[in-house]
Formats: sequence, structure tokens, C-alpha cells
Amino acid sequence: MCVDKELLVKFYGDPSFTSLRVLLNYRALSAFGKPFDRFLLEEPWRVYEVLEKALGRHNAELFLRMLSEWLRRNGCNTTLDELRRRLSDRSLWRSPTLGNGGFSS
Repeated sequence: MCVDKELLVKFYGDPSFTSLRVLLNYRALSAFGKPFDRFLLEEPWRVYEVLEKALGRHNAELFLRMLSEWLRRNGCNTTLDELRRRLSDRSLWRSPTLGNGGFSS
């Protein structure tokens, strides 16, 4: 799958999502005590969980659709189910051959 931390950070840093960034940061800080970008960088497999708790399921799904569309425009075609699984399953971010703490970024 083409979704990696670099693409997630690039999406999150897109200037057209400034308002969304502010909202996600505030809601993640409120719900988890740390900003949303920390999850993107340190625990990307928890992103969907954080979105659901911070914004509710409907808005988490809306975020996934926005991310999916952005990814498609940037050459990464993935289904919503694949994206949801990627942002929820820690094992999809691990690679036993990497020496960087197991992250396949």
C-alpha cells in the first residue's frame, strides 16, 4: 500500500486544510493530551481511533474520504476500507527487516 507517514504528513500540511488542522489539533489535545500530528508521526496506526474519538465516526469517515481523494490526486489509489485498516492496524506499519524501531514509514 502506498500510504506512509510521509504522505500522511504531506496531506496534513496541505495549506487547504489549515482549518481542519486547527480543529484536529484542539480535539486531539482535548481527548488524548497530545496534538494530532504526534499520532501521524509516532502512532499512525491509531489515527482512525483518534479521529473517531475526537470528531465522531461520521466526521472520521469524512476525513478518510478527504484523505482518500487527496491521495488519489497524488498518485496513491486506495479504497476507504484499505485506508481505514492502514490507519487502525499497527501490524501494517511494522517491518521485521527495518532497523528503525520497526516502522516502515
